[in-house]
Amino acid sequence: MLKDLGRRTVASSIAIGGVFVLLYFANVSWVQFFLAVIVAALSAVAAWEYAQFAKAKGGKPKSPALIALSFLVTFSFFISARDVHLQWAPPTMFLLAILILFALHFREQAGAVIDLAVSTFGLLYIALPMGMILGILVFSMADDGRMWVAYLLAVTKMTDMGAYFGGSLWGRRKLAPHISPTKTIEGAGFGLFSALMVSFFFHILGESIPSLNFHLATVEWVSLGIVLGCVGQFGDLSESLLKRDANKKDSNILPGLGGILDAVDSLLFNAPIIYFYLIAAGSTTV
Repeated sequence: MLKDLGRRTVASSIAIGGVFVLLYFANVSWVQFFLAVIVAALSAVAAWEYAQFAKAKGGKPKSPALIALSFLVTFSFFISARDVHLQWAPPTMFLLAILILFALHFREQAGAVIDLAVSTFGLLYIALPMGMILGILVFSMADDGRMWVAYLLAVTKMTDMGAYFGGSLWGRRKLAPHISPTKTIEGAGFGLFSALMVSFFFHILGESIPSLNFHLATVEWVSLGIVLGCVGQFGDLSESLLKRDANKKDSNILPGLGGILDAVDSLLFNAPIIYFYLIAAGSTTV
């Protein structure tokens, strides 16, 4: 298990390191566009992986359409951020996606209810949260959006790694044995502790380096750390539920990562929390 931990840690560290390098230069217009394409492409791959789950259960989602629409819905958040007059792009693109999915079934009514439900949920589950990551990056005005994305990624992934590391070393009591037999209560507790420590680190970082234009008050780093640490693990378990039902061990076969959906499952639940928190705090517009 510890050997697998090392492989996962190396793969995750390389991936996160690459993302952080891109984030550093994300104030450059073309780098922002490049990042938006990458995030939208990851959303499309995750949608394909999700479609394989549905097919394993006998569903027949329109996979090419779901993949393309996931890309477009995610990318629409970037488009809306580039021009104040295009803030309607995400809801409009999502509505258009639903219309397209319906239109594709007009000649094949058999199974339409299930397939439409599967495809629509896929957009809600994957494309919208992935788009919100772009919203956090570009929409932010009061604070630096790059720092908020870095905070989201760091807290979420360190929660995952902390839970895995803690469970591997000290785990005894199963957290959800019918969904994910390897996850433990002790691991979940260590994951939450990791989330709080990373959140505190970003609080200190913002206080120590004002030029970062990133601020987390005490109540913010504590409350966000707890919420992200708990909800992120809920997202991990939720994807495990889908894999277990589809009888899949991983969503894909990427070395050390499993699949894109495996890598972003926690982010899909945490990104909306930061996105709407910034809106409520007045740091972003929609």
